[in-house]
Amino acid sequence: MKSLKIAASHDVAALLSTHREVVTLDETDFTDVAAVVISVADSRSGILALLKRSGFNLPVFIFSETAVDGLPAVTGVIAGKAQDFLELETAASGYEEDLLPPFFNTLTKYVAMGNSTFACPGHQHGKFFKKHPAGRQFYDFFGENVFRADMCNADVKLGDLLIHEGSAKHAQKFAAKVFHADKTYFVLNGTSAANKVVTNALLTRGDLVLFDRNNHKSNHHGALIQAGATPVYLEASRNPFGFIGGIDAHCFDEKYLRELITEVAPERAQEARPFRLAVIQLGTYDGTIYNARQVVDNIGHLCDYILFDSAWVGYEQFIPMMADCSPLLLELNENDPGIFVTQSVHKQQAGFSQTSQIHKKDNHLRGQARFCPHKRLNNAFMLHASTSPFYPLFAALDVNAKIHEGESGRRLWAECVALGIEARKAIIANCKMIKPFIPPEVAGRPWQDHPTEKIAQERRFFSFEPGERWHGFEGYAKDEYFVDPCKLLLTTPGIDPETGRYTEFGVPAAILANYLRENGIVPEKSDLNSILFLLTPAESHEKLAQLVAMLAQFEQHIEDDTPLADVLPTIYQKYPVRYKGYTLRQLCQEMHDLYVSFEVKELQKAMFRKESLPAVVVNPQDANIEFIRGNVELVRLSESEGRIAAEGALPYPPGVLCVVPGEVWGGAALRYFLALEEGVNMLPGFSPELQGVYSETDSDGIKRLYGYMLK
Repeated sequence: MKSLKIAASHDVAALLSTHREVVTLDETDFTDVAAVVISVADSRSGILALLKRSGFNLPVFIFSETAVDGLPAVTGVIAGKAQDFLELETAASGYEEDLLPPFFNTLTKYVAMGNSTFACPGHQHGKFFKKHPAGRQFYDFFGENVFRADMCNADVKLGDLLIHEGSAKHAQKFAAKVFHADKTYFVLNGTSAANKVVTNALLTRGDLVLFDRNNHKSNHHGALIQAGATPVYLEASRNPFGFIGGIDAHCFDEKYLRELITEVAPERAQEARPFRLAVIQLGTYDGTIYNARQVVDNIGHLCDYILFDSAWVGYEQFIPMMADCSPLLLELNENDPGIFVTQSVHKQQAGFSQTSQIHKKDNHLRGQARFCPHKRLNNAFMLHASTSPFYPLFAALDVNAKIHEGESGRRLWAECVALGIEARKAIIANCKMIKPFIPPEVAGRPWQDHPTEKIAQERRFFSFEPGERWHGFEGYAKDEYFVDPCKLLLTTPGIDPETGRYTEFGVPAAILANYLRENGIVPEKSDLNSILFLLTPAESHEKLAQLVAMLAQFEQHIEDDTPLADVLPTIYQKYPVRYKGYTLRQLCQEMHDLYVSFEVKELQKAMFRKESLPAVVVNPQDANIEFIRGNVELVRLSESEGRIAAEGALPYPPGVLCVVPGEVWGGAALRYFLALEEGVNMLPGFSPELQGVYSETDSDGIKRLYGYMLK
């Protein structure tokens, strides 16, 4: 590893005697230095407060060749003597040694050893790739270290990632401390795997699982298809813009839940704790954040465990106004449920794609029959983990924990929240049609007129107050949900927020998303009249200013009715006959009219309401078994009314199943997919990704959707 630098005041830099590179205070953000040396004058200028707020815990020295009274508390004072510089180097070396977290520290030292290996992987530190021109390009693109850090577990110096020994164990213990868990497990194939680990460790055939209908498909896979548990579904909200909301407040009522149990397992309705597990989304894809304390207080006594799928959050405990929605900060006793939290570190934390972690908080259950011990969980962990893990992924999880440790994590997320607030204010100031999804007014004043610092500290600026028209969600209780400040949610024209009805003209968000991608800006997703941008500490004022400028430019194209060939050239060039002579407004109107004709917003809402959920006639595990055995047939969806699904069906994103294996096709779900089929044919270039249904072109050139049904 390259030695870190020394940062120094301008008038001090030339006086330092060190082998390290010296940079001035205005040349560093303090992430590349091992110590700071400042003048007496700078010690009184605010630099010490800045260094403290960074959370980096850098050693700080004051340079003064004469005695000075009243110096602030620092690591030491340098007077220019050789012994002083030795103290500086000792402090800098100590900082470097303590900087890296357990696994990454061991990994860097191991790589530096340059061992000769006759073990996996076969590329042997990249040398195999360098034997061919294409391989050389591959090697040069990624750089040497990623190949040197890709190694086999044949050498035990790095510990064991499957049975959690050595530096791997220390890394997970460190992460557990940072995130306030009893135990933490690093998962290298995404939260899809993490959810399956937890559900496979807890559930078996016949167990009741209280199941958020908003759950990601991985929870269906783990709890219902692999484990075979019996679901008790909780209905959830969608609003007219297409945003994914939370579970209705009435669903957390014990009497209601026992009535639901009566429908699927009447003999168990009066059990003290009927549910082995509840699976709840702590935060939806579209930034609806649950109050974990309320969830545990309302249903905890009915459940052995609650799994909070936190794929779309994980940073809540580092943001003060979000802290009490964190399951990991809850004070729990022996009567409470055990808690599992799964986090997609790669989504908005600092991790490579596929990095995830499982947090286990259940020491309060030790000695009880319902307790899930480490060995049982690890058995499920090893069912889903590769025996050839990619060490850089594991190291990224280790470093993510270090980044979030102490004041550093809180500062980084505070800056992110503030940037998001400023971005919303800029959009309000510069755009007329595209609007941030926030309350228009708080305490009688426009949202944007409140100070950023105040908005960042008070949840009421993001709260879904029951009955307020701006958000369009129904069935919420007071203080139940709020908007994640780190999800920049925007709405596009087409919905009257006062009534929830369609307006005459609309701008479907898919068109805006394509325009942004055409111009080098990639949103996370769009749906109906909503679009989502993820915010992380990686953002900058410049990046967000570019987004705001592009949104305003898109609006100008709407007003000018610019030719489609100029606005979306890629789509236009791919389908020149279909869109010949089209303008942007013309395309917007056609797509909007399609939504209106099918009442798509109502279909999307109905798919997750109890009265219109598909009927369950076969256990999902049994339906999947029949699919594997081939006891199915591929049926055109328009002819599937009343047929039993062999495979789950969904649009991706968001990856939430609309029809679960074993459910009956029909009703709102069928009409929704037929609306998508119409859109695929009517508006080429805007087709959604569909899973569990298949598009096939018939003899007249029309694309039809098909799905596998049980025979």
